[in-house]
Amino acid sequence: MKISKTTAFHKYRSEMNDKILNSGFQDFKKFFALDHKAYLDGALSAKTKELMGLVASMVLRCNDCILYHLDRSVA
Repeated sequence: MKISKTTAFHKYRSEMNDKILNSGFQDFKKFFALDHKAYLDGALSAKTKELMGLVASMVLRCNDCILYHLDRSVA
């Protein structure tokens, strides 16, 4: 059975996040915390911030970033 691109992306991202966060390098954990806080509701809604992230990803042509922000924008 073939898995969808979305499922494969989620699996890969989860595995890599675990690998990065378990590396013991504190700066990675700090960056993940900053990224999480940046996307919380504030002056702009979280949805607006995700859409802005999607646009930036498209401009930079980062396919993994596009998939990430697209997935979070429609969630």
